[in-house]
Amino acid sequence: MCEEWRPFLERPNTPEELTKIVIVPRLEEWLTREFGSRSFHLTQILTGHGCFAKFLCRIGKRINTICDFCGEDLDDVYHTLKDCPAWDPQRIRLKKELGLSRDFTLNDVVESIVNSLECWRAFSKFAEEVLREKEEEERRRERATTTSSPSIGNDETD
Repeated sequence: MCEEWRPFLERPNTPEELTKIVIVPRLEEWLTREFGSRSFHLTQILTGHGCFAKFLCRIGKRINTICDFCGEDLDDVYHTLKDCPAWDPQRIRLKKELGLSRDFTLNDVVESIVNSLECWRAFSKFAEEVLREKEEEERRRERATTTSSPSIGNDETD
């Protein structure tokens, strides 16, 4: 099965580039590991589809890619995982639990989690904590936008 999928997955410029970049090099390990279910939030980090301003802008839910937590110009998976100061406590704990170097990559994370249940759990915990907070902030932002916009069809002359 892996050999049948590999040619498709390795083609450049196809959907889900982020996922392919980190999973395909370890496809056999990923598929044959005997632990670690994929949660909603873990999947969002591995695909880049979630409350990342870059993704929300791409699908028309945001007008810019600015991080709501630090003001950086581009909020994406990499910014969230490696740079945003809002997630420093979670990132420090994650790096310690996964044994990551200072300048780790998402590839380093995936390499750790496919080889260890403890690492899988640590990364899942990071994903859950961070993405839940990002979702809450997105909901707050949406509510603020909704309450500041005039209601459609609320004409007092009706």
